[in-house]
Amino acid sequence: MTLRLPKLLDDGCVLQAGVDMHIWGTGDPGRIVLTRLADERHMVQVKDDGTWNAPYGPIEAGGPYELTICYEDGAERISRQCYAGEVFLCSGQSNMELPMAWVRADYPQEWDRDPDPLLRQYKVIPDYDFKGPRDDHDRAFWQGCDADTLDDFSALAYFFGRRIRQWLGVPVGLLNISLGGSPIESWMDIDTLRAFPEALASLEPYLGDGVASKRSFDSVAERDRWYQALGYEAVADAHHEWLPLIAWDCPESKNIEPRDVAWHDIRLPGWYKDRGLAGFRGEITMRKTVFLPPSDAGKPALLRLGTMNDADHTWVNGVLVGGRSNVYEPRDYPVAAGVLRAGANEIRMRLVVERPGGRVTPGKRMTLTIGDDIFDLSGIWQYAVTAEADRDCPFEDFVRWKPTGLYNAMLAPCFPYAVRAVLWYQGESNTGDYAMRYGDELKAMIELWRGKWHQPDMPFLIVQLPKFGIDAIEDGGWPLIREQEWRVADELEHVAAVVTLDAGESNDLHPHDKKTIADRAFNVAMDFVYGQQAQPQPVVETAEADDGLLRMHCVWRNSMGEQMQSQNRHLMTLDGDVPREIDFLWHDCATSVRAEAWLDGCDIVARIPSRMPDEVRYAWSNSPESGLICDGDGVLLPPFHLPLPMVD
Repeated sequence: MTLRLPKLLDDGCVLQAGVDMHIWGTGDPGRIVLTRLADERHMVQVKDDGTWNAPYGPIEAGGPYELTICYEDGAERISRQCYAGEVFLCSGQSNMELPMAWVRADYPQEWDRDPDPLLRQYKVIPDYDFKGPRDDHDRAFWQGCDADTLDDFSALAYFFGRRIRQWLGVPVGLLNISLGGSPIESWMDIDTLRAFPEALASLEPYLGDGVASKRSFDSVAERDRWYQALGYEAVADAHHEWLPLIAWDCPESKNIEPRDVAWHDIRLPGWYKDRGLAGFRGEITMRKTVFLPPSDAGKPALLRLGTMNDADHTWVNGVLVGGRSNVYEPRDYPVAAGVLRAGANEIRMRLVVERPGGRVTPGKRMTLTIGDDIFDLSGIWQYAVTAEADRDCPFEDFVRWKPTGLYNAMLAPCFPYAVRAVLWYQGESNTGDYAMRYGDELKAMIELWRGKWHQPDMPFLIVQLPKFGIDAIEDGGWPLIREQEWRVADELEHVAAVVTLDAGESNDLHPHDKKTIADRAFNVAMDFVYGQQAQPQPVVETAEADDGLLRMHCVWRNSMGEQMQSQNRHLMTLDGDVPREIDFLWHDCATSVRAEAWLDGCDIVARIPSRMPDEVRYAWSNSPESGLICDGDGVLLPPFHLPLPMVD
């Protein structure tokens, strides 16, 4: 067996400074391996299973340090350049995985920064395994941060890591172990999931040699056949390996403006069903003419068309400028110099609509930006049906989301690697039928991970779900997940939740404002990871009724749950409006009503209806919008619901 190190210990890795750690790998059973890191040396024997492990004491932040391993006789020498600093495990679903490329148009200045080779990401390419935990990743890599690599960085992890770099000045390693759409059950092992039999039952149909891969292959092949009937070689998004925006191939036949079709007016953005396309699935072409002054002719530009169902190719003056494959990918397309001209310019989209109910997302801006000039593209477009399907596009069977799969293939290889803390952003995929069990699952997952890392106090920073409305029914799933994320942070030590209600977008599952969330996560990390004073969190825990008024009292706590002085503190709203997200609920008729409420120092006061409600709630909806409550430092109040006291 060849002497090997895991991919986590490749060149450029960042080791956690100041803690005991391990250097490990594989080799020939029985042989002696010599290891050296900085000035510390060890001699270990390879076990019968081909593995070896050398314990190391704390290493000082800095580097690069040289890590070398070889057999005792000097054979098969391996050398790596390593750094030591702060290491964060960044895990969850698409809002953690979402790359900087996705939000480049929102943060263009980030690509103009000087390279930072000491801000480093370890990206694990998504993979799954139902047979058991793996020892190493199949595909993963370390990379420093510069204009060429920034596209691949998790946006949330990047902004968080930059804050740590600026504060401590040490190398920062970001382990990007995430996958869009993944439910929490996919990040847990089979033993832990025995407490959740419904989850294990969903795994059963995928077990057995080749069963899961065949189910995945067959479902993608069925989708391919649907796309092929429209003249495409294959479905767009099923062939993506991970979230960075990968263009899908455009057949030459699609590169021609359609002829002999009937054109109709359509107002964008908007829902197709409201524009004469109710029930439609197939392919449509949309076009619009924008008139430019001679001063903008020939200049590079940025075309922003928002988001849309489902997969598009887009041309400007007959030049293909881009194509995206699903409703949530932003259509932000650079237009090269020389494409635009003075006078009339045609923008044309050929769009595949997989099933009824699609849209060019309302509320998203549609613009063409040329230097300082911004041209509004919303309004009347023209559309023509170029192909109609006789059935909905089949759904892919997302095998990789099934329980245990990501835990085994992506997480388990990281267990020997010391980390400072976990940054967890997940929950969107658990807002459905089993939302009520999410808190128990989250606690079980945290305890599992802490056990595997042999770190019972490993800090967890949980990003609470932001607002979201457009594709979610108002069934209580989103506020339930938010509540349970907060409850877990309250019940478990060294766990904190980050309130993000205002950082979401009601019309986008993937809000672009990852910097605000990162800043808040950093504020919490300053407190409960590093023990530095940070902005405390306002919370409402009690309510008292008197003389027809309900007074909800706010206190301030640090991330360890300790109450802080509230002297000179007060509540306000982010937008200056009255608090509009307070409502009363009656259980006997499942009816709620918006409360007349106002703020009084550290209290929220609401007028009680004539029939006493059973509870009061704040921000208890998918997408709370106006009158969000914060303190004088802008720290948001988390959503809550409280039973009301009995009143004589």
